[in-house]
Amino acid sequence: MYPKVNQNIMIDIKSHNQTFRSIIAEVGEEEILISFPLDRKIIGLLPEGSLVDIIYMVDENQYKFLSKIIGRKTDTIPLCRISKPLEKEIIRIQRRDNFRVNSHLLLMINENRLYTINISAGGILFSCGLEMELQQGELVLGTLILPSIKRKDTAIIPFQGQIQRINVLKNLDRKNIALKFTEMDNRDQMKIVQHCFERQRQSRLTR
Repeated sequence: MYPKVNQNIMIDIKSHNQTFRSIIAEVGEEEILISFPLDRKIIGLLPEGSLVDIIYMVDENQYKFLSKIIGRKTDTIPLCRISKPLEKEIIRIQRRDNFRVNSHLLLMINENRLYTINISAGGILFSCGLEMELQQGELVLGTLILPSIKRKDTAIIPFQGQIQRINVLKNLDRKNIALKFTEMDNRDQMKIVQHCFERQRQSRLTR
């Protein structure tokens, strides 16, 4: 399943342990055009011939394919030309709910200041006190504060979620709650995917 025009994607430059977000501008017969990153440092990591993984989401799944930088195109915005794979070369990574990393992020739900235990593009696990009233199946509105690991900018991500599981830790007077995202902007989901990749890389470097 190929990505569609205007779809948000993530580009993983394995040789430099760098990722950045982009958008599909055009899908042709033999090549795909994507928006070029504005960060000059990243541009320098993408000479012609560079191999990259293109990662994107369709419904509940993540897909990726290996591609090559084959040139640039000048349009109203700078575009990067990448090779188009055969459809059979596109790999479904896994259900997004399973792509999960440990991450301690600030979270606001019903005006309560909380912190995540782990996160994926599909949902979060967070901890709260026993006094916070939440029921399994309940829909809640929240805001996730997602700082970039490598940069100073912070993303404020609003979402709607549904409580999936509640695990009471009586010895700690707390409970762990699993929440599934039910409504979230696709661009924000890709920010979470990028955060997960960066966290994975960071954990490998500290081993």
